[in-house]
Amino acid sequence: MELSLYEIYKELKFKRIILCYSGPIAQASIEGVGSTLRRNLEIEEAGNTTKLSVFSMFIEQVQNVLNYSAEKLSKTEEDGNELRIGVSVIGYEENGDYFIYCGNRVYNYDIPRISESIEQVRNLSKDELKLLYKERRRMEPQPGSKGAGLGIIEMARKSVIPLEYSLVKIDEEFSFFSIKVVVGRH
Repeated sequence: MELSLYEIYKELKFKRIILCYSGPIAQASIEGVGSTLRRNLEIEEAGNTTKLSVFSMFIEQVQNVLNYSAEKLSKTEEDGNELRIGVSVIGYEENGDYFIYCGNRVYNYDIPRISESIEQVRNLSKDELKLLYKERRRMEPQPGSKGAGLGIIEMARKSVIPLEYSLVKIDEEFSFFSIKVVVGRH
């Protein structure tokens, strides 16, 4: 298979993508990509509130990859050098709003928990999301979770449309999970 980087480049431009990262994610790579994202947003002349929202949604999503991706690279789980695999894409819609997509492999047995947590917040009003956020901050994390579901709530709070997500079955063990947040230009 021949890979044409020029074709990929043209497709990214056509889809209005300003940043695309695919591969192993570690805390250091988040910092490096985050720095690049900040510069891109400055070039795009995004307002400060928009820049902060896009950046925080990027961080939230890649943290989810670090915490939950079923695809990982590591010598041992105890070595502290475990890398999780995922993809993050940031660009802008035709109307100028920014989108932040992130995706990674998940175990099929996690699908009900993932779907339930997103569906619970997808169509809540901003006031309902604010109340739920405050309530969850006081709760203990759910089994199998590394938080109280605050990240999903925060994504829903920042998004100008209901969260969009998909789960595509890969095989009997894994599916590919992706989530989209749309941040309005301020």
